[in-house]
Amino acid sequence: LVCWVVGTSLGFDGPKGMYDIGLPIKATLFQMYAQRVKRLEMMADEAAGRFQLGGMRAPPTEIPFVVMTSPLNHETTTNYFAQNSYFGLKEEQVRFFPQGTLPALTPEGKIVMTNGSTLSEAPDGNGGIYDALRVSGTLDVLEARGVRSVHVFSVDNAICKVCDPLFIGYCLGQGAAVGNKVVWKASAGEKVGVVAKRNGRPAIIEYSELGEEVSGTCHPSLARPKSQ
Repeated sequence: LVCWVVGTSLGFDGPKGMYDIGLPIKATLFQMYAQRVKRLEMMADEAAGRFQLGGMRAPPTEIPFVVMTSPLNHETTTNYFAQNSYFGLKEEQVRFFPQGTLPALTPEGKIVMTNGSTLSEAPDGNGGIYDALRVSGTLDVLEARGVRSVHVFSVDNAICKVCDPLFIGYCLGQGAAVGNKVVWKASAGEKVGVVAKRNGRPAIIEYSELGEEVSGTCHPSLARPKSQ
């Protein structure tokens, strides 16, 4: 789970994962994702026939849940999970690690200084997850547990099917090293990133990088499905 961002765009002063998006169950994003992991564990146990009258016939499924924070919200995030008993998950299966930072730049590309001798730093974005996994030792922990696949998703993707077994299974069946699941934009001007090619290679282009003249374009081979 990538959750280095804060909820300022939502008018919320705190980690975005602690935001209540207004569902009747009054669950925060963190709670929703953790409980989806817990439910998937139960479904896996049921499918494998691990349940029997009086208890389990084998050790229950345990899916590692790793959360990338930022130096700005790491302590708040870890405390929130602890205060809520990890929303039904085991403490030892939930691991937190902060992302790295990079020097902050102005829109003109100039380095921002905190003072006369200190660089101002900012979180290095979603792409920082790869180095952060390695530096924090989290990658070693996952490999030691025999993890073969990792599902990465952003904290503000409220409809995400966490560890979607159908999607992950399809990627494995196709021998794909990486898979990316997307949905159609609601409109050309919707402020979301898009899948595109940059210098001939697949990439995610942020909406802030798209001009109006290309924000509504689509590859000729793709056609938006008609509403039923």
